Amino acid sequence: MNLNRFNSYSAEDFVIDEIFCEIVGGGTPAVQNLKEQFPFKKHEIDLAVEMLNKLQSLEFQQSPEKKLEQWDQILKNKRKSIRFTIFRIAAAVLLIIGSTAIAYYQLSRHSIINQLASTKEVNYANARLILVDGEQIDIGQNRPNIKYSADGAGVLVNDSTEKRQSVNTDGFNQVIVPFGQHTYLILSDGTKVWINSGSRLVYSPVFKGKSREVFLEGEAYFEVTKDENKPFYVGTNAFRVKVYGTKFDVQAYKQNNEYNTILMEGKVSLEANKGGIMAKEQFLYPDQKATLSDNKKDFLVSEVANIENYTAWKDGYLLFKNEAFQSILKRVSHYYNVDIELNDEIQVRRLSGKLDLKEDPERVLEGLALISKIRFVKTNNKYRFYE
Repeated sequence: MNLNRFNSYSAEDFVIDEIFCEIVGGGTPAVQNLKEQFPFKKHEIDLAVEMLNKLQSLEFQQSPEKKLEQWDQILKNKRKSIRFTIFRIAAAVLLIIGSTAIAYYQLSRHSIINQLASTKEVNYANARLILVDGEQIDIGQNRPNIKYSADGAGVLVNDSTEKRQSVNTDGFNQVIVPFGQHTYLILSDGTKVWINSGSRLVYSPVFKGKSREVFLEGEAYFEVTKDENKPFYVGTNAFRVKVYGTKFDVQAYKQNNEYNTILMEGKVSLEANKGGIMAKEQFLYPDQKATLSDNKKDFLVSEVANIENYTAWKDGYLLFKNEAFQSILKRVSHYYNVDIELNDEIQVRRLSGKLDLKEDPERVLEGLALISKIRFVKTNNKYRFYE
């Protein structure tokens, strides 16, 4: 049975696919086996199963014969047009289950498109590119860069090492960036991505389906190439971003208790994973930041005054303007994954300036100590600042 079409399916596509419905009818083991075959479609599959279960649980007023007749008509209409939209599906479902189910289907249009299925911990010891076949390429230090050819088969690393990979499979590539470094990536569609310290990006070497989907764990800055026929999505462990504009930064570190999206140019929308199929779409406009906390389902949107402070890392430095010393040290601590401590009396001291992100964290801390006129000492792998 050839199920390759599932690679480009949304949750709505799964719901009206006869083979998928048969698999769901086979019970949990059959569904689990399908998710193992298509790990990067796990979330869409779960949503589709949820939708089918919802349909089955609703009390229909029509006779069983009438319900089957109308559902068959939906399937026939889907076969006639690949571009059959979820809005028309909702209209057809109106005949079966009424207004409650319509809202359910319409809201599911904005379900999360791409979720990383594997929950394994990532080793951030070294910067590397992982290709479709599992080959791991050391991409080095000192701000490595990766560029894909338009067909996704060619990969150029650091302008010197060229690799070839098959794009006839349904696999994904990964870039893993260790702490204290960041990496520049150009995807096959021309989209530019700067991946920050302690992060990984998972993506298709070439975008074949109806959308362009990537998964981020950590932080990355995106400049997305416009393609109205193939929308761009960034999936994370906490939320999904749909891109209407071009320039934005996503902060989605698993170890943090809050996640941010900062928009520089264009427009994006966000949906929290915890919202499930009824998730609210939150739009974001330039110079705004959306924050999602671990215990919340909705985003808190705020205006950003010095937006360049959030993006300077991609150019190799940190910017801070009248920022609390404690906040600056927290950013440095996170970038290098080192412990930093300071006395209470100097936590509130405020500084303005620019700090180069050198490879050695001690050199960075020396520069910070010089700016702030404060000393530090290293004890048991912990840096402590004092007057």
